[in-house]
Amino acid sequence: MIVVHGIHKLSDILDKAMEVAIVFMLGSMVVITGAQIVCRIFFTSLAWSEEATRYLLIWSTLLGAGCVYKHAGHISISLVQDALPEKAKDVLQILIHGLCTLLFILILYYGVQYFGRQGKQLSPALRLPMRYVYTCIPIGAGIMAFHALDAILQNLLHLLGKGES
Repeated sequence: MIVVHGIHKLSDILDKAMEVAIVFMLGSMVVITGAQIVCRIFFTSLAWSEEATRYLLIWSTLLGAGCVYKHAGHISISLVQDALPEKAKDVLQILIHGLCTLLFILILYYGVQYFGRQGKQLSPALRLPMRYVYTCIPIGAGIMAFHALDAILQNLLHLLGKGES
């Protein structure tokens, strides 16, 4: 029980940290885009701004997917689930989160493989190593896998009548 509670608490902390990071990234995108507009009108355009906002968008999307997963915000068809009794719903949720965990682990594995193949490739404008850009794939998948593990454990506790879902 202590381990399950610890995983749930860590999942909550990770979720809050990702929310802060995403807000920072989205705010940075607004500032960079605003600076690009001002510079384009009055001076010379910033060569790096589009690339920076693109990479911030990619990172915020993959980190945000974990936050949305944590709060069950992804699109779902719950017609069958809503028709089931409470215990069967929990079993179905455990199965769904288990399948999602397998998918996230596969994405994490292949994301690490892809990250390793980047070598010394640099982005065109920022001259940023591309492996830093592609790191968001295994990190985002790892966060989603952790949240899925937490959801499995919470559903198991609910199924056994020892906790709240």
